[in-house]
Amino acid sequence: MILITGATGFIGKHVVARLVAAGYEVRCLVRPAYKERTLPPGVSVHMVAGDLADLPALRVAMQRVDTIVHLAAIWTERDSRTFEAVHHQGTLNLIEASHEVGANRLIFLSYPGADRNSAYAFLRSKAMAEEAIRASSLKFTILRPSWVYGPDDAWTTHIAMTLRSAPLFFPVVGDGQTRLQPLWVEDLARCIEQCLARPKTAGQTMALGGPGYFTFNDALSVISQTLGVRKRKMSVRVPVARQVAAWMERVMPRPLLTTTMIDLLSVDTTTDLGSVVRSFGFEPAKFAAAIGYLRDQPWRRRFWGMFFGRR
Repeated sequence: MILITGATGFIGKHVVARLVAAGYEVRCLVRPAYKERTLPPGVSVHMVAGDLADLPALRVAMQRVDTIVHLAAIWTERDSRTFEAVHHQGTLNLIEASHEVGANRLIFLSYPGADRNSAYAFLRSKAMAEEAIRASSLKFTILRPSWVYGPDDAWTTHIAMTLRSAPLFFPVVGDGQTRLQPLWVEDLARCIEQCLARPKTAGQTMALGGPGYFTFNDALSVISQTLGVRKRKMSVRVPVARQVAAWMERVMPRPLLTTTMIDLLSVDTTTDLGSVVRSFGFEPAKFAAAIGYLRDQPWRRRFWGMFFGRR
C-alpha cells in the first residue's frame, strides 16, 4: 500500500488520481481540519485523519504501508506550523514511523535550490528534510521540480486572475528575470508513478523541468497571449512587495501573494532540458500548449475565495 501526504493539495490530487488509475492501493493522510476536502471526481481512496506532528496518528496511518509519497508542504508559516516544523520535523516523524511499521520506500517532493545555508527559510527546511531522508535507511527518491503548473495552481491561476482584474498594469516583483522551466502537473505525476515502478530511481536526487526555459516575464507574456489580455508591466520593488505579501498573509485565508513566493522569485529553477526524457523516457508538455485551462478558470469565485475561504 502507498501512503500519500499532502494528498488534497494541488499536486497531491493529480498524483492520487494517477496512482489510483494505475491500480495502486492508496491511503491518504489528511489533516483533521481538512478531512472534508475532496479528491477529483471518481477517485475513491481511504482517507485517514492525521498530522505529520502526531506520531501515534502516523503509526496508525502507516499500517500495511510499504511506500510513502511525501508531498505535504506549506507556503506560509502560521503559528506553530513553521517551515522547520512541517518540512523538517514532520519528515523526521514520518521516517521514525516508517521504521516502526516496516515501510521502506519514500518519494519526496523537494524544491530546486534547497540548501541548509540558503537565505530563505523555506529552502533551508527542504534541505534539512532531504538530509534526514538521506541519513535514514529508506530507499528514497528526491524530486526537485521547477515551477509546476496546472488547474488550481498557485501561480499561473493567480497571474490570470490579476491580469483579468487589474485595471491598467500588472505588478511584477523585481525585474522579472528569474529563470524557470515550467513543468505540467500531470507530467510530474507521471514521473512519480514511474519512480514507484523503477527500482533504479532509489537513492537519486533528480531535478526536473519542462521542455523550455522562460524568465518570469516570458511566462507572463505567454499567459497574457493565452487569455487575450494585454497589460503593461509595472515593476514593484521587493521590499514593497514583501510588505504587501505580509499583509495578505495576515488577512487572506488563501493569499494571492506570499513572502515565500517573493523569496523564490529570486531563485533560478532550471535544469537540463532533457531531464524528464533522460530519466523517464517521455517528452513533457510545452507550457504554451498546456495552459488553455486558464481560459475556463472560475476566476471570480477563486478571487473571493482568497478572502472568505478557509485557512
